[in-house]
Amino acid sequence: MISIEDLRVRYESDRGVVDAVRGVSISVDAGEFYTLLGPSGCGKTTTLRCLAGLERPTSGRISIGNTVVHDSDRGLAVPTHKRDIGMVFQSYAIWPHLTVFENVAFPLREMRPRIDEAQIVSRVGKALELVQLSGYESRPAPFLSGGQQQRLALARAIVREATVVLFDEPLSNLDAKLRAETRLELRNLVKRLGMTALYVTHDQTEALTMADRVAVMRDGEIVQEASPVEIYKHPNSRFVASFIGQCNFASGKVGAIANGAGPGRIETEWGQIRFASPSDVPVGKDVTIAVRPENVTLVSHGSEDAAAGEVLETVFLGDSVECRVRLGNSDIVARVHPNQPLGVGDKIGVVVRPDDVAILKA
Repeated sequence: MISIEDLRVRYESDRGVVDAVRGVSISVDAGEFYTLLGPSGCGKTTTLRCLAGLERPTSGRISIGNTVVHDSDRGLAVPTHKRDIGMVFQSYAIWPHLTVFENVAFPLREMRPRIDEAQIVSRVGKALELVQLSGYESRPAPFLSGGQQQRLALARAIVREATVVLFDEPLSNLDAKLRAETRLELRNLVKRLGMTALYVTHDQTEALTMADRVAVMRDGEIVQEASPVEIYKHPNSRFVASFIGQCNFASGKVGAIANGAGPGRIETEWGQIRFASPSDVPVGKDVTIAVRPENVTLVSHGSEDAAAGEVLETVFLGDSVECRVRLGNSDIVARVHPNQPLGVGDKIGVVVRPDDVAILKA
């Protein structure tokens, strides 16, 4: 449904040539909710703007459905209003002098050939009903709450009945509670309409909860693309692991596996750590491993198969307690249930399951 091939965007600045996007290639299936995730300045919004026709790539090829909308080699660039897309901007871009109805109707009134008024009324009504804004048609747009304005922007994006909808960090202006409530509501609506979505965000929670597939970007490139579960549990680099939530890192050397079978073993500053042995990690290789705090289990001191540790610090987080534990020659952070009785100075056992240890490639 969406195909981007070797997209590159280069521009001149007062500091010289900047490569904003460097060879990005993605393929989004029909009906898929695809997310570009990364820090500010990584090129994710520039990629989306090129797809929308709001920015011209230096080179590359872009297709929406069966239509090529940009091809640098052929000098082809289809204007934005002729691309089969809807778009929700970060600022919502709502017309403040128009009512709710006229904001949603605006893209329909600009379509060619013209649509008759009865059809406009019908389509606007259906769009507002989908986003639960029926009854607000005559209200001035600035009189809506932040959440209602976000839904108004979505209604305007879907009223064209485009097959692709683009989102440029649409929830970033909402407060934390409303953002959490809106995430699944937005995803469910897009799925119910059968639309293909490309969603840009710097918020890893949004990416993990909303996306079918996530592409993590850094310095204009995609550094890992996978399902949210795969990205979280098996990051391929220290950057991805640390950007997608909190992580413990340790360096070590892969040791021999007893009888050539079973979990692999790595000698680290935490001591010996077992991992679910992948075939491409040879004995003797220096590696970096990553372990999520929630995958560090604290048990009674002296428990079987548990390494000896000491609690150095505890921080109450409401739904959990974060503990910094001295393990071997370094520290490891664990996140445990708040009812687990732990105090500074307690001797405890530390358990990390082999399946919860990620071997990083960079």
